[in-house]
Amino acid sequence: MRIEEITLRNFRNFQEQTFQFPSLFTVVIGENGKGKSTLLQSLKVAAGTFLLGLKEAERIHILSEDIRRVDLNTRFVPQFPCEFMVKGDFYGQPVSWKRSKNTLDGRTTSADANELIGFAQVIEQRVNENLEEKVNLPVLGFFSTARLWAESKQTFKLKTKGSRLKDGYARCLDQRSDRITPMEWIKSNYYKQLKGIGSQGLLKAVLEAISTCIPNWTAEEWDEDTDDLFGTLLTPDGQSSKMPLYYLSDGLRTMAGLVAEIAYRCVILNSHLGEEAVKQSKGIVLIDELDMHLHPNWQRHVVNDLKTAFPNIQFVATTHSPFIVQSLNSNELINLDAISDVSPKELTVEEVAQEIMGVESAYSIENTQQEQLSKTYFETLETGTLAEPTTRDILEEIETQIADPAMRALLQMKKLKKQLNPEQPL
Repeated sequence: MRIEEITLRNFRNFQEQTFQFPSLFTVVIGENGKGKSTLLQSLKVAAGTFLLGLKEAERIHILSEDIRRVDLNTRFVPQFPCEFMVKGDFYGQPVSWKRSKNTLDGRTTSADANELIGFAQVIEQRVNENLEEKVNLPVLGFFSTARLWAESKQTFKLKTKGSRLKDGYARCLDQRSDRITPMEWIKSNYYKQLKGIGSQGLLKAVLEAISTCIPNWTAEEWDEDTDDLFGTLLTPDGQSSKMPLYYLSDGLRTMAGLVAEIAYRCVILNSHLGEEAVKQSKGIVLIDELDMHLHPNWQRHVVNDLKTAFPNIQFVATTHSPFIVQSLNSNELINLDAISDVSPKELTVEEVAQEIMGVESAYSIENTQQEQLSKTYFETLETGTLAEPTTRDILEEIETQIADPAMRALLQMKKLKKQLNPEQPL
C-alpha cells in the first residue's frame, strides 16, 4: 500500500493543492506555517481510511480543526467541503479514494472510499474467518513531535499472545508513540528463543532493524539485570562496551523506539515472511520533524538508514535540517516555499540552506550584520568627506557597533589613511 498523489481542498491552510510522491521516501520542507504538518495530517487521515474496513482497528476522521477558515476580521468562516482525494496502489492494484467533511458537526464521508475499505474487509475475512496465514498486510505508522523518549526507567512485562490485526494496528496513527509494546514483544521473544520456542528469525529481523538505524550501537539481547534491551556500543576511540538502551542519549533512544515500533508492526502483521518480514513488508510511515534530537552527523545518513532497514515502506517526513535535505534526490523533496528540480546531493550544505531552504546567509545573523556595517563604513569613506560632521558621525556610530576589535582597528586605520591622503583610493 502506498500513496502516489493527494489533492487537498479546504484542508487547514490549503485552499486547493495537489502533492505527488514519486519516490518511496519523501521529505517535506518549508518555513513554519507553510503546511508541513498539515500535509502529514492529511496523509494520516488518508492512510487511516484503510482501517475503516477492519472491525478491530481505530477510526481516523477529518477533524473540525482540519477545516480551512477564512479571516473576515470579525470572524473566521469555515470553508466546505473540507476533503482529500487520493490516488495510490494496493499490492499492485491501482486504487483511488476520497473523503469529505461537509459541515462542522457532520461525519467524515466514506462512500467514495469503498474500494480501499473493501480491500481491508477482504483481508479481515481471509485472516480472521478463513484463518489464512500467508496474507500480506500493510504497515501503518505515524510519529509526531511528541515521540521523545524521556520518561524514567520503565519495567517491561512479557507480551502475551494477541490478535494479528488488533495488535498490528493498535494505536498505529496516534499522536504518541507506542514504546512499551515493542519492547515487551522483544523481551518475550528473547526468552522464548532461549527456551527453543517461537520464531528466532522474527526477533533477529527486529534487532537488525534497530541496529541499522542506531549509529555505533548493536542491539543483541534482553538483559535480566537492567530489564532492558542490551547492546554493544562502539566509542569514537574504537573501544566497545555493553550498554542498555536506557543509558543511550534521548535522541538515540527516541530513534530506537521509532524503529522498534515499525519493525514490531512488520513482524506482527507479516510473521509468515519470517526473517524477511521487516524488509519485505509494505506500508506507509509518517514522521514529523525527522531531525528532532539527532546530531548533524546522524542527520546526514538517517534517511539512508531507514531506507536500508525498511526498503519497501513508503516514508513521508518533514524536516528543518539542511543535512537531511542534502542526502535526498530531487524527486524525494517537496519544497513548500519554492519549486526546484535541483538535486540536493549535488550541493554543499551551505548551498542547500541558501538555494533550497531560503536561508539568507550561511553565516550567523550577527556576523551578517557586522559585514553589512563594515561595507557601509567603507562606502561612506569612499563617497563622503571627512570634513563634514555628518560623515564623521556616521563613521563613529558604526565603529561603536563593530564587536571585533581587529575589524574596528582596521576601519580606523582606513579612516586615518583617508584623512592623510583624501585622493588615494582605499
